[in-house]
Amino acid sequence: MIATATTGVNAAPARVPKARKTLLGHVPIESPLYQFHPVTRLIMFIFFGVIPLFIYLPEVNFLLLWVNMGIMRWGRVNINELRKYMPVIFTVAFFMFIVVVLAPGEDPSYTPLDVGPITIYYQPVFFAFAAYWRLIAMLFGTILYFSTNRERDMLVAMRSLRLPFIASYVVGLSIRSAGMFLEDFRTIREAEQARGLDTKAMRLRDQVKLYMMYLVPLFSIALRRADEISNALFARGYTLTGRVGGGGKRADYIRAQYKLRTRDWVLIVSMGLIFVATAIVQMRFGVFSIEYSPLNIYLKQLLGIPG
Repeated sequence: MIATATTGVNAAPARVPKARKTLLGHVPIESPLYQFHPVTRLIMFIFFGVIPLFIYLPEVNFLLLWVNMGIMRWGRVNINELRKYMPVIFTVAFFMFIVVVLAPGEDPSYTPLDVGPITIYYQPVFFAFAAYWRLIAMLFGTILYFSTNRERDMLVAMRSLRLPFIASYVVGLSIRSAGMFLEDFRTIREAEQARGLDTKAMRLRDQVKLYMMYLVPLFSIALRRADEISNALFARGYTLTGRVGGGGKRADYIRAQYKLRTRDWVLIVSMGLIFVATAIVQMRFGVFSIEYSPLNIYLKQLLGIPG
């Protein structure tokens, strides 16, 4: 009795998981964003992914980035997971600014600036700076979507929008294939490490050759899996038209479980109006052009650049 009571007191409480693993990362098990229909979340993804194309002001794109971060925090996304995207963010910045420094182009209106032994030109550098924040804003819009949606949510959204079956099938299979490709790559790497391969001790040239060698098993696995998926779809009676063998329409059980509510329509209409207004204002009046950037105006005044 004493041993039993002691064991009960000292037993550690069971850890409740807060996230669910998907093929493309982790999504929270519970999130306020799940109150919205998958169509609403898909339109939100398109909104945050496309609207930076009409905005050249780095200040506004930087603000959009923080809006995405705020939505992720509100949606209970583990912000620490975003660290895995840091190599991509810094690599993109490095290559973009290397290009404008080494190949700025020839234009007599460019203003040269001497930075130590290197001469750079203000106009292409600031343009690259603005383009970089546009790209990062679009990237975080994508991260927001795939951090709060499973593959099933995207399929439900596409079916709810009445997209042809072949379109939803190709998109869904592509997303799942990308996740499975990463899983296969990780499995191959772990198998090599288990056999004693130390990639850190290899030279860069050897590491490049090793990555090229990965293509052989990865493509063979992909071909075998494509054949398995094709056989599985055929065994379940699926066709490219999405209809059953007799020509009738196939019942869509998953789509029937979701309904668009008032809050979904309010958010969809709001995003649509903001998107249309932003596009019209930019294309007709150029309000979001680089010339109107407060940072650009301040730097030109500080450096004494006309215009």
